[in-house]
Amino acid sequence: MTLYKFKTFTTSYYFPKIKKEEEWLYGLYSTYGGKLSRVYWLLFKNIAFVRWLNVVDVNKLSFPYKDICKLIGKDCIMSFNMGSPGPLQKISIIGYECFSGNKFFAKYSQKPKAIELTKNEIQIYKLLENSGLVPVLLDSKLDKNFAFLKAEFLNGHRPPQTFFNEEIFKLCIKLKEFRIGKEKYSKDNLKLSLSHGDFCPWNMLEEGDRIRLIDWEQAKDRPLGFDLFTYIAQVTNLINPNVNLLEAIENHRQYIERYFISCGISNWKPYLIAFAVESKAFKLMKGSIDIAQRYDCLINFEDKK
Repeated sequence: MTLYKFKTFTTSYYFPKIKKEEEWLYGLYSTYGGKLSRVYWLLFKNIAFVRWLNVVDVNKLSFPYKDICKLIGKDCIMSFNMGSPGPLQKISIIGYECFSGNKFFAKYSQKPKAIELTKNEIQIYKLLENSGLVPVLLDSKLDKNFAFLKAEFLNGHRPPQTFFNEEIFKLCIKLKEFRIGKEKYSKDNLKLSLSHGDFCPWNMLEEGDRIRLIDWEQAKDRPLGFDLFTYIAQVTNLINPNVNLLEAIENHRQYIERYFISCGISNWKPYLIAFAVESKAFKLMKGSIDIAQRYDCLINFEDKK
């Protein structure tokens, strides 16, 4: 199979020779960055000569292409996202089987931390198998040197709106019914439930009248409300950065109180603080100091109502 390499500042992508009706295979790349990268992407997609300049020999690829092909199956057309370099780096793949036309999404991880994250995602797919919240897991392989999953490809689109609404609220309510481990309470005596960990619009796909969640690598049992607070905070931080997180919480108080009442909890302050403490630590670990500091007002939250 002929592959063409598309290189960005952060990672590399490999795309096959694509027909007009197969342009969904370009979906691994989103046109982030400045005008130069956008222009280059348009040239790469639309001009065969530009792609020809970036053709690569599949026998000389810097990643285990043949091993991945054996895991996924014969006669498949695929595109590859190498991921950002670092301990969490993994290869994301979308493609289809030539004989059946069935589309799929796959992940292949080799670095120890990335292997653990992919193992975690496989566990979640199995836990939520009949929930309608996740894609169908088609295959998985675990080895000391790699972790691999192959799942249903979702044809959905990301929610057109980013504000919190009734549909997002229903997802939060549904998720709280699941738990990975046996422990029902945290060491601080807070009720636990399964949490996606990065519960945001960019990890959601709408198909008809339902929303399914993708990218479950950070999922684990956390204090109730973690995903609800994550959605509010992440959208505020990235889309409405001029809004203080305290103000964002107040703007969503109705949803927050409805959620915790459904859990039998009247005082949700400890849950908000637990969320803020973990979120700040995660942002600091990633080096996002300015964003981490935005959580201080929630850590010191005082409910005046």
